[in-house]
Amino acid sequence: MRWPTVKYEEKMQRFFYRLGESIGEYPWRWIIALILFTVVSSVGFLRFHQINNARLQFTASDSPSHYEGRVLEEFLRQNGSLNMIEVMIRARDNGSLLRDDHLEQLQSIMTEITDTVSVNYRGQPLTFNDMCEPYCKKNEPLRALLSLYSGNYSRFAVTYPVMDMLGQEVFIGANVYDVDLDEDGETIKGFRSAILHFFLVHKSRKVMIAWENKVVDLLYSDKYSLLNSGAASDNLVAMEIRAMGTKTAPLLLVAVFCLMIFLVLSSIRRRRRESKPFESILGALIPILAGITTVGIVSSTGLAFQSIVVSTLFLLLAIGIDDVFLMLSSWHQTDNTKDIKERLALTVMDSGCSMTVTSITNLISFGNGVLSTTPVLQTFAIYSTVASIICYLYQLILFPAILALTAHKEYKRVDEECTSCCLPEEIETVSVMRTKRENALKWLARLVTKRWMILPIIPTLIVFWALSVYGIANIETDLSVQKLALPDSRLVEFKNEYDKSLKAMQTYAVIVSNPGDLRDPTKYEEVKNMVHSYENASYAFGEKSTFFWLRPYEEFLQFYSSDGEDEDIAFTYKNIPDFLNNDMYQYYKGTLRINETACALNEPECIEKFLFSTGFTTLVKFAEMYPLIAEWREIAARYPSLNITAYTERSNFADQSVSLKPVIWETLYSEVICMGISFLVFIPDVISIASAMFSLISVNLGVFGFLALWGVGVDPLSMASLLMAIGFSVDISAHISYHYYENKAKSPREKMEETLVEIGWPTIQGALSTLFAMSPILLKPSYLGLVFLKTVFLVTVFGLIHGLVILPVLLNFFTSVFRRNQVCSTISFE
Repeated sequence: MRWPTVKYEEKMQRFFYRLGESIGEYPWRWIIALILFTVVSSVGFLRFHQINNARLQFTASDSPSHYEGRVLEEFLRQNGSLNMIEVMIRARDNGSLLRDDHLEQLQSIMTEITDTVSVNYRGQPLTFNDMCEPYCKKNEPLRALLSLYSGNYSRFAVTYPVMDMLGQEVFIGANVYDVDLDEDGETIKGFRSAILHFFLVHKSRKVMIAWENKVVDLLYSDKYSLLNSGAASDNLVAMEIRAMGTKTAPLLLVAVFCLMIFLVLSSIRRRRRESKPFESILGALIPILAGITTVGIVSSTGLAFQSIVVSTLFLLLAIGIDDVFLMLSSWHQTDNTKDIKERLALTVMDSGCSMTVTSITNLISFGNGVLSTTPVLQTFAIYSTVASIICYLYQLILFPAILALTAHKEYKRVDEECTSCCLPEEIETVSVMRTKRENALKWLARLVTKRWMILPIIPTLIVFWALSVYGIANIETDLSVQKLALPDSRLVEFKNEYDKSLKAMQTYAVIVSNPGDLRDPTKYEEVKNMVHSYENASYAFGEKSTFFWLRPYEEFLQFYSSDGEDEDIAFTYKNIPDFLNNDMYQYYKGTLRINETACALNEPECIEKFLFSTGFTTLVKFAEMYPLIAEWREIAARYPSLNITAYTERSNFADQSVSLKPVIWETLYSEVICMGISFLVFIPDVISIASAMFSLISVNLGVFGFLALWGVGVDPLSMASLLMAIGFSVDISAHISYHYYENKAKSPREKMEETLVEIGWPTIQGALSTLFAMSPILLKPSYLGLVFLKTVFLVTVFGLIHGLVILPVLLNFFTSVFRRNQVCSTISFE
């Protein structure tokens, strides 16, 4: 049963026939035109740049964490940019850092980082102390702790996470980790990890990055032989992501080489003059040309390149090689008694229609990703969409043009003077293999067109779907920073140890942007109640982990009150500057934004905004943290007048972990609808459409589910691979459905035999070439590469099974049912 849209298919066939005629008549014009287009597009490389900020690019742009992160950064930033670096130091033998030799080296490395490591700025050396204000004292609690032990002050009992130092409570929980406590549960016996926080503020970001790089070199040197040190920052994470792309990109050459060998071997025919080894090599290079054009075009728009786009280039190879197999198959099926121009016209008409169907489905798949609010996913989709279009046009035009220039050798007679050193004109082995292959495909066609085949297919599919649904239902949503770097990266080792240490306790910041008038007892109590709410949230470490300026300020006012008596002192703003300049309380200078003029007048504008931090425990994984972060947001909503923002460095990834899971089903639903519409236009046959759509849904369900069972969770990288899976999964089914629909044989069995003989082997070749294109990733495995490789493997296996077995069974079944109904209707009418 054909739809009225068949007229569009006929117009498309006429268009491609004329295009083939034009390429056959003027091959050089088309080749030169596309090469010139590539050259012009390459001008876009002048605007080429990369962005690999995981915190911003891997989380949806409308995520609350982006706003929360900006609030914190604006608070922390002073006169210039802000760069935050975390340094973790452990003993090489994993023992306590309070041992004399280890303590001495720990003190030395801290001093060298802050006082000695320097960079030049306008001819002057800058150390950390020149760029840290007002955050120079962030690591002073650890210095104080180490001084106590190095000075052998045995009368001090150092407790965790707050120690008493000359009557002042000093919070050491942000610096000391993996703590061993005495029997009382508070006194420190030793600690195995120290985490240092370095906040740099400077007008020049280059200066801060240069200082950071010198610190990293120091940390990973052998200068301090007893210590293992590492560092992390947004910049270091970005460098590792970039390194993953730059180290993976050279594998493209390996992939091209593998594909060339595969193409050359696949192009060998029984008659030597019909073989196309040279053309196949050029066909493998066309995707490279398309890749250069793609990057040039997208870069010209100003869109930044990201490491995930490297995977697009591998996909480009796979798509391009698949098209080569299709066109070679179409070429060899044309009548070789016709001239080159007409054969090319027929080749382009046949393969062009099929290529268009699969290219449209790829465009729909990647185009859906363009609408994503996750920047890295959107960038991948944009590059992949443009790459699909360029590769489609280049293969559709350049490869036929190459055939037009080289096909004349097929029409030459065998050289009678050929010596024994020449290859034989006919290779019987190839003929035997082709016969066996065709017989195998015919046998498969006969098998799948038997009526009883529907019986084993149904229970098999039910089991397949059940496993897939189970996998999707239990899929994890968690993207760790470790997944964004190569496995042997120093950052991976650092983050693994860092996460283990943070399980005991980590802190988060709460910014109060509208404190109000704290002289008002009601407002004063509201602020204290708000802090208490955060201290008693789920997984909270409690009041001891809170670093908050108000409590010590109360002590300060009490101590310096005129009568010195222990009584409630009214809050005043006048003493805020004196409090922050006092040596004992300078730690709090970075947590307040004040207007000293207003302070002198005791006005509320004295404190523009303030920050406090408090701790939580146990949770480390982003997906586990989201309910806690949601609770923090709910607490903030309870105090709207204070304009509260709570933020941890894990907020961005936690938001991403919860927002992506529903996208799986949304993506599948929307793309199935869009592809169904495209099938209506290009395959206007209800049986072919129904069977292809069924196969599409089944394959994607299997890929999603089995990826989960294979250990792949939901994150932007796996979502990008799923976009690719949807596009690729339909290729095999679309080729089979389209050629089955186009076949004019009378019986379903004859249609299926001719379809599989005609398109079955090129489809298998295309699937195998896709695996070959991705397999070099195993030489430099990374999470990104392995996710795409697993996806390609599953798409290939499930796609071939559905395309060569399940889809033919359905086509035969529905065709038989439809014809039986037609016969019954005719008899009833008569």
